[in-house]
Amino acid sequence: MTESSYEAAGVSIERGEKAVDLMHSAVEATHGAQVLGNTGGFAGLYALAGYAEPVLASTIDGVGTKVMVSRETGTYASLGVDIVNHCANDVLATGARPLLFLDYVASGRLDPEAVAGVVRGAALACGELGIALVGGETAEMPGLYAEGDLDVVGACVGVCERSEVVTGEDARKGDAVLGLASSGLHTNGYTLARKVVEDAGLSYSDVPDGFDRPLGEVYLEPHRAYAREVAALRDAVEVRGMAHVTGGGLPGNLPRSLGGLGARLDASSWEVPGVFSLIRALGNISEGEMRGVFNLGIGFCVIVPAHEAERGIETLRGAGCESWRIGEVVERGGVEFV
Repeated sequence: MTESSYEAAGVSIERGEKAVDLMHSAVEATHGAQVLGNTGGFAGLYALAGYAEPVLASTIDGVGTKVMVSRETGTYASLGVDIVNHCANDVLATGARPLLFLDYVASGRLDPEAVAGVVRGAALACGELGIALVGGETAEMPGLYAEGDLDVVGACVGVCERSEVVTGEDARKGDAVLGLASSGLHTNGYTLARKVVEDAGLSYSDVPDGFDRPLGEVYLEPHRAYAREVAALRDAVEVRGMAHVTGGGLPGNLPRSLGGLGARLDASSWEVPGVFSLIRALGNISEGEMRGVFNLGIGFCVIVPAHEAERGIETLRGAGCESWRIGEVVERGGVEFV
């Protein structure tokens, strides 16, 4: 009778321990005095202090099928940056400051180098934003995931004073909508973005006309973070609503920041990155479909009083983020493009 073992069943404790060893120093580098205990405990501990009426904001999300582009190119670190910045932006849209982060990486057969690459990328992004990476989970699940499959998920918690919460309920008709530039696809729409590449018979190593780098690098451009820019903006103007533009594009996300009102946007008021024009042309995709799937160059929106719009744009650009006045708040719900 053949002896069974965890290793023979497809799960390697040794590979898991190697992955942890490879990421350990990067994770601990994000810890400040507020993080208690050592890496490897059953839960991350964070000492919250300095708030009179603290409100916690939390979110969880994944990078979706962008992992399949990473698998094709063998580049994984950007996924860690993606998931941190994606979740941090969601927390930011509530008015909170991203505070701590946890990651989850699952696979059919654990590749220690790939997993460590993801976590090191997450640690890098956390360090740049002043976020503590307090814990995570690495799961090897043969049978549920095929060999080579990878899933990347993250959870972020932020904090602010109750008086600093932004819900969009303060938005008013005539307010200005400011659009902050995205870095490209971010982490949404990859099922369609990959399909058009496959259908066109292209490779991620190809350099399309009008581009100066391979398509894989363009598709894997990390999701942009907006925490520093928005912090500067809130010091300069009144912010009445914020929206992180993810799945669903502007039509699906901007109304969430308007307290029941709507927006009229000028589609010619901002610069659309070339990757979206490429996807549109390769797939012969309608403009309505593009707007409902991709961010089209606007990764984050902020609602401010109309008379403070120019000051807001100057502040954002001074903080290093290209931005535009892309529209105004209107009474009728939804998003209208003109």
